[in-house]
Amino acid sequence: MNMIQEKSVRYYFACLLCMTGVFVMLAFFLSWVHGKEIQQILIEREQTMVSSLMEQGVSRIMIADAVKSAESTEEGTALMRQMGHTDAISFKLFPAVDRSVRLFAKMSAGLTLMLVVMLTAVTVRFLWKREKLYRYAEGIITRFSEGNFVCHLPGNENGSLYQLFAAVEELAVALRAQSEKERQAEVFLKDTISDISHQLKTPLAALHMYTEIIVQEPDHAETVERFSSKIMQSLERIEKLVQTLLKVSRIDTGSIVFQKEWQAAGELTESAAADLTVRAQAEGKRLVMDGDPAQMLFCDRQWTREAVANLIKNALDHTEENGTITVSWECSPAMFRLSVADDGCGIAQEDIHHIFKRFYHGKRDGGRQGIGLGLSLAKSIVEGQGGMISVSSTPGEGAVFVLTLPTEAAKQSF
Repeated sequence: MNMIQEKSVRYYFACLLCMTGVFVMLAFFLSWVHGKEIQQILIEREQTMVSSLMEQGVSRIMIADAVKSAESTEEGTALMRQMGHTDAISFKLFPAVDRSVRLFAKMSAGLTLMLVVMLTAVTVRFLWKREKLYRYAEGIITRFSEGNFVCHLPGNENGSLYQLFAAVEELAVALRAQSEKERQAEVFLKDTISDISHQLKTPLAALHMYTEIIVQEPDHAETVERFSSKIMQSLERIEKLVQTLLKVSRIDTGSIVFQKEWQAAGELTESAAADLTVRAQAEGKRLVMDGDPAQMLFCDRQWTREAVANLIKNALDHTEENGTITVSWECSPAMFRLSVADDGCGIAQEDIHHIFKRFYHGKRDGGRQGIGLGLSLAKSIVEGQGGMISVSSTPGEGAVFVLTLPTEAAKQSF
């Protein structure tokens, strides 16, 4: 039984067994004392009878035979009946017997009272300790319900009660995790709303200004056309900002389930760079691919393509004309490693630890028109697939972003 495994319950039953043993021994002792008392009464009675018979002149031999005799005769029984000495007579008429009975009754009552008192004391102590434990557990569980998980229920013993405490502790851990998740979600939502509000102020203010200019000069076609183009650029910037924020938010909140499959590295990187090749050519920059096209990586094609594209775009943003962006990759039994290196302005040391934060712009960004979400989105995509992303840079010599994704676990799943 699980109940017997509890230390307090074992102690309680051990006390009961000890008391039972003690009182059995006391009962035997009481019986022995009572037997000795009866023996003394009988001896005193025989001594009285023998003395009376000797005074009447009965021979010693006859008296000895009478004392040793173990049989009764009809004449003797009839005589005893005439004298009134029968089973019906009260033992109170025999002072010695009455005294012995009273003594035995007192000893039995005292022994029983002692047993009751000791049993009650042990039981009360056991129940008091158990009630104290219940009160303590109730206080801890109340704190759990209030979101306070500092204290813990006792769990250093065996037994049904402590198994129940362990189950409550597991529930508390789940509640704590859920509470922490909800708190993080609230903070995340608050930060996201704050970020959106802050980032939309500038393009919305620009839209308002451009619209006022167009309204004030409706007859100047050149002005209307120029500021209409600026309005379209601002709207595109707002659309891109909102879409990127939604992507980051969905990934960070776990709403995205990555559909990972084996992909050819060469085809994936070419696809990621396809939309940026024209830009690189227009800006006079070289985009170089260096790696075995047949090498495979295990990833979500769409999202990984976007992460690689964001790294390439970031490199283009920070590379001057005639610069070179090199996308290289290699695969080991344990992981796939892709790097995007440029020979641009590099990253200042005070910025390198903040480069993956949302809307962060380093000191070397100047007037570049990035929204500051590309690297943050790439980091969320890679980490969401169990990988990691890192950066190293020497100011004035460029930067290298390294993306790694696990492959060993993927092989074992097939």
